[in-house]
Amino acid sequence: MGFSLLSQNTRELWKEWELRLLILLSLFLQLTLVTQGFRRKSIYRYWIRVVVWTTYLSADSIATLTLGVLSNRLANIKEMKGTIDPPSQITAFWAPFLLLHLGGPDTITAYALEDNELWLRHLARLCIQVGLACYIYFMALSGSTLSILAAGMILVGFIKYAERTLCLYLASEGRLRDSMLSLPDFGPIYPRIMEQYTLKKEEGYRVDIDEVTEVPDPEDFSVQCSQASDEEQATTLVKAYELFKVFKLLFVGLILNSGDLEASKRMFMNPDAMNSVTVFGIVEIELGFMYDLLYTKALLLNRAWGSIRWVVNLSVPSAVLVFFSLQDRKDYPKVDICITFLLISVSILLEIYSVLLAISSDWVGHWRLQRPGGSTISSAVAFLQICPNPRWSNSVAQFSLLGLSIRKRNRIFSKYRRFAKLDDKLVKNFYIGYKDFKSNMKEWILSHTRDTVNYLEQNDRFKSGLTSLKLEASVALKRSNHDHLNWSVKDMEFDQSILIWHIATELCHYKDHGNRQGQKAEDVTNFKMNTLVDAEKFFEDKLAVSSKKETSTMKRAQKLFKKEKRVDTGVHSCEKEHKSTKSSDLCKLCHLLLRVGTKLPAKKIRGGKGRSVLFDACYLAFQLNSIGPNDFSTKWGLIGKVWAKFLIYAACQSKGNEHSESLSRGGELLSHVWLLMAHLGVAELSLEVMWTVLVPWSQQKLCFAIKVGIRCLVMAEGIPYTYVSSNSFAGWFLPSNIGTARGYNSS
Repeated sequence: MGFSLLSQNTRELWKEWELRLLILLSLFLQLTLVTQGFRRKSIYRYWIRVVVWTTYLSADSIATLTLGVLSNRLANIKEMKGTIDPPSQITAFWAPFLLLHLGGPDTITAYALEDNELWLRHLARLCIQVGLACYIYFMALSGSTLSILAAGMILVGFIKYAERTLCLYLASEGRLRDSMLSLPDFGPIYPRIMEQYTLKKEEGYRVDIDEVTEVPDPEDFSVQCSQASDEEQATTLVKAYELFKVFKLLFVGLILNSGDLEASKRMFMNPDAMNSVTVFGIVEIELGFMYDLLYTKALLLNRAWGSIRWVVNLSVPSAVLVFFSLQDRKDYPKVDICITFLLISVSILLEIYSVLLAISSDWVGHWRLQRPGGSTISSAVAFLQICPNPRWSNSVAQFSLLGLSIRKRNRIFSKYRRFAKLDDKLVKNFYIGYKDFKSNMKEWILSHTRDTVNYLEQNDRFKSGLTSLKLEASVALKRSNHDHLNWSVKDMEFDQSILIWHIATELCHYKDHGNRQGQKAEDVTNFKMNTLVDAEKFFEDKLAVSSKKETSTMKRAQKLFKKEKRVDTGVHSCEKEHKSTKSSDLCKLCHLLLRVGTKLPAKKIRGGKGRSVLFDACYLAFQLNSIGPNDFSTKWGLIGKVWAKFLIYAACQSKGNEHSESLSRGGELLSHVWLLMAHLGVAELSLEVMWTVLVPWSQQKLCFAIKVGIRCLVMAEGIPYTYVSSNSFAGWFLPSNIGTARGYNSS
């Protein structure tokens, strides 16, 4: 007799309650996914991502497992008894609800962008699971009193599951890019016009040629709305929607029309028409629209189909609830009856919640602004807009490299060297804080972005792209008559400059902690901490070496702090009272570093052997503090300019798909600055740098237009482009986003 860990009674109890517990667990996961899946759009917390990720992966697995257990149990009963008894029929009635769970909530269809690319796998699962549900129906419910009710719920479940699969397909990279491409305008056919010109001339007509200059008509972003209670919010929403229709191309790597860029640039460069609150309000609405397209069912629900499916998904379960309440239930176990009522009721409540969320969204808000003010439907929609609609977290991450180096950390995987990277990542996430993104920071960033664009235009550097932006920090130092600080930005890699300025700014912050006036230093310090965190997330592949520099820098700081604790060096923190011991220890470490002798640059002493940039930062802090011992405004103004240039360069260097990915994490400040720079006319520079440097702009436009026209003509005939390109015809001339626009490989 084999050994068993569980007693006979326990196994019998599990056999009886296994299916019930699984169906309740699946229902619980759906409730969690509906509430938390929606919140991740506007909450920048690590625990939200963990909960949503775990629930998203578990929900499908549990529902699939429950369907398998249910079908297996019914097949065994059918085989043993030859028929399905009523207690088993009510459990078979749960199969359509599992199909409903597999369809998922409207607020989350994909956890990450990669999930959209797996739409074909979901299509296969759709066919299998619907087939299994139909198999259970015909095996256990055909001819029973529950057959009609089950058929209606299978229809609802199929609609939900098919919607999810279709949304994944529509949000996949290739399909989304194709949906944004408009039909090419080839203009007048030159041979036909020349033929008509020759014929008319031969017939004796006097033919003159007049040149017509076409001026692109800028987009009209005005609001024609009389019922809006807040005209400014309505204007912001309409502008954001119209701009989103244009700038959503950047998220899939497509090039914008020059006329659209100019119209947007004129709008955003006008300080009288657009203040910082309006600008960042427009940007966050646009990013919210993009999040909905990529990660929710908004692409389907904001059409006529949305109203039809909500009517079906609400009326059918409601009718099922009524008829199930009226029919005779004496043959069913009371526990199973309660679970069935719970499944039906929760499905109705979740659908109502989904409708209220959709009505409160910006999509419906924009739709309502286009309707006449006195319409009954518009008034009813306005009355039902009761759910909050947060667009993003409106908070920025806070991280201190020096603070992390002196904290006592209880590492989870400290005994296992193989998990060292995972351990470091967990530790970093535990020590990342968050602060509100205040209005003064929005105004500060907007003014610096406008100044950058103006400077690029005035010095004819607008077409040189990232090459000019990378030099902006160096230019800012020169213009401020502090050329001696150029070594920290001009002769350094970007990631190394960020680390040096990150530590130097913190040293200056704690040096002036008890003496400065106002909050300028604290705002800049918080801002630079966020820049470091965001830059690491966007450039993980490029900052692989930087992580080693971080580790080396942190270890060097730990050694200094431990030595100071062992030997009393007489270094104390500032006189200002600190809120916690951690803040006091960090202040003490900063003052210890400020006392390090920095007469010679650390780079010259270190050479190329060491990775630590700690003493480079000390040398930079010494130079910054020498600018003016009591002139805080000059020093912090200069530090602010440099960090603004860092932020702009980091934002413009990143790609659209990276920002699409960041939307699932509550939004990043870099994403907002990236889209803001695109609105100011600095869009897709990284794709055009080499092209703009090699070929003059006038020749670029002519050659580019010819190549695009030829390519569109070839593809219009249904001929793959690679067949006629000879592997090099226009592949070099056209940027990669055009080369892959139709899914062809130009290599």
